[in-house]
Amino acid sequence: MKITKVSKNALNPTIWDGGETFEYFIYPENALYVNRNFLFRISVATITKAPSIFTRFENYQRFLLMLNGDLHVYQNGTEAFYNPNTIFKFDSNDTIQSFSEGADFNFMVHKNAIAHMIQANNTQVLSNSFVFIFAKESMNLSINNHEYHLQPNDLLVINNEQQQEIQINLHAMAIIGYCNKI
Repeated sequence: MKITKVSKNALNPTIWDGGETFEYFIYPENALYVNRNFLFRISVATITKAPSIFTRFENYQRFLLMLNGDLHVYQNGTEAFYNPNTIFKFDSNDTIQSFSEGADFNFMVHKNAIAHMIQANNTQVLSNSFVFIFAKESMNLSINNHEYHLQPNDLLVINNEQQQEIQINLHAMAIIGYCNKI
């Protein structure tokens, strides 16, 4: 089991049509976002232009959660609203037009992978190939009785290819998700 910690302060933004994106983690490590050859990608994006069009990706699903503000979108022409506590899951090939500004957390996963994302502040027991924890606030947590401290916008990724049982004790609200290899 390998645990990787990534701080937003260590990341350089790239520009997309509606703002900036900060890539925290991509798997496999040699995959490139532009080549669409990854199993999953974790990022935070700013939306500074309204309206803006989300980048489309064939064969991917996305989980998106606003870190501040509400999300007002048209998904394939249908209007929808999401508050900061509601995860927006969608086919990345959909046409998404956003009328919101703010920052969002993105978990993009190949459609053939089994993946899920939630917000939690309690104990989670998982045995997936990859598990991540994104701190929405300063927090302490333990993973199999090993203590970690995360600042707001820090990410921990657990590479658990043997799919051992992992006990995660969260002491504050975090975004947590998982993905299994295909």
